[in-house]
Amino acid sequence: MTRVKVSKDAADFVRSEAAYLRRRNPHAARSFADTVRRAKEVLRTFADAGNVTHGLQIDGGLTLVVDAYLFDYMREDRDVNIIAVRHGRMLQLTPDVEEDLEDDLELKGSYDDSSSTFKP
Repeated sequence: MTRVKVSKDAADFVRSEAAYLRRRNPHAARSFADTVRRAKEVLRTFADAGNVTHGLQIDGGLTLVVDAYLFDYMREDRDVNIIAVRHGRMLQLTPDVEEDLEDDLELKGSYDDSSSTFKP
């Protein structure tokens, strides 16, 4: 069987979501706990159960969908590392490329494309 590990960020989300659901709807909290248990069990027995369509857009990243939750994970040797958990209605956190650019990387001058063979 595969060992399933959970990152700090993923564990923080699970704790936060469980606390939120316990305050609002105890039945939903129990259902969420069952969803997390089932996700871990699926990954223990079949580490390749996830897909590349729903989540991580990085090489080797997979996402397992269980009920309304998405479990983003990576495989490393015989381990599965769950790196993020989110509700299906939540936006996936991705870096904003424009914010990552430094100010001095702005394009200076104009670009001459007169030699282009593409004509609109």
